[in-house]
Amino acid sequence: MQLLIQSGDLGPKWFHVALRTLTMLAVSEELVKSHHIAENLGEDPTYIRKIVARLVKNGMVSAIGGRYGGYRLQKNANAISVKDVYIALSDYSVTPFYVVPSTGVEYSISQIISKAEQVFQSSLDQYSIQDILDTKKD
Repeated sequence: MQLLIQSGDLGPKWFHVALRTLTMLAVSEELVKSHHIAENLGEDPTYIRKIVARLVKNGMVSAIGGRYGGYRLQKNANAISVKDVYIALSDYSVTPFYVVPSTGVEYSISQIISKAEQVFQSSLDQYSIQDILDTKKD
């Protein structure tokens, strides 16, 4: 995460791409192909498929293979929280406080970071994919 998120920033690329993909799937009545998502988001189709694979694995999206296949939401847009998406795509590479040379402050730092992460995730849990669509600006 960035040190300071400015108003208008979208956060980490993987996060906003996943959220924008889910909103596209939520409004589509048909299967959506990865190249269509990629074109609309200005991303590489391979990158989109990697993100969607994680969403499939976590039960948010279903994938239909083959020439006439594509993706669609597996759950209702109200049932997918922004926190769900964050958890599904986050790769935690944490450093336990006890594995670094001690200066005596590592445990305190770990507590601060843990509390901040809890507050962040609690905030994300207040919003669903449907909420994003409901506040959409055209």
